[in-house]
Amino acid sequence: MTVETLPHCAYPECTNPVEAPAPGNPTPHYCAHPDHNALGAFRKFRATRQQRKEEKRQASEAKKAAKAAASAQLPAQSATPPPMAPGSAAPQAEETMEAVRDGAEARDKLIALMSQLATDLPAYFEELAIITDSVAAEARIETVTKAAAQRNLAAEQRTALAEEAAELAIAQLDEAKQRFEEETEKIRNEAAQQVADAEFVRAELERYRARVGQLEERLDTVREEADAARRERGELALEIERHRAKHTA
Repeated sequence: MTVETLPHCAYPECTNPVEAPAPGNPTPHYCAHPDHNALGAFRKFRATRQQRKEEKRQASEAKKAAKAAASAQLPAQSATPPPMAPGSAAPQAEETMEAVRDGAEARDKLIALMSQLATDLPAYFEELAIITDSVAAEARIETVTKAAAQRNLAAEQRTALAEEAAELAIAQLDEAKQRFEEETEKIRNEAAQQVADAEFVRAELERYRARVGQLEERLDTVREEADAARRERGELALEIERHRAKHTA
């Protein structure tokens, strides 16, 4: 049983799988990252190449400086060799060993750079072939242009919808604010009218209470007068009975 491995993205140092084939891109070479494409890979390759050129230039200038320093010291040493003091051979041996170590380190770096270059060259050649292919480049540019135009159109449509929604929301807010002010004014007027009605009712109630008090006082007076009249009538009846009894006797 064999396990099928998906091809990796052709962008330098990217280990993601490539995108799924699409009608506009049947054989994708890059992953879904927006910057991982032929143009991005070429820019990455160019930046890496410029960095390597700069490193080589610096190394070359360092070598030239070392050679110039060695050439400047060489005539002074060959003119009149000073007498060798005891123990002076050790520093020269150390300098020689240090130079050997520097040379070995430079050789190791050069071998590593050559190995890295040999590893990266196929990918660079493939990307360079894709970039230099005018048909593929034009198709890619057209696809990117169409995608960008669609994104711009969608963004403009979203912006227009957002502006319409904002205008509608502002209009609804203004209408709601006006209705709220009208309802508030109406409630304020109704409350004022209710307060006025309550004051009127309270004044009428006080007037009725005063009238009831007057009527109660009048009723008490009438009751007293009725009691007095009843007593007088009783006394008059007794007096009549006495006179009647006197005349009959």
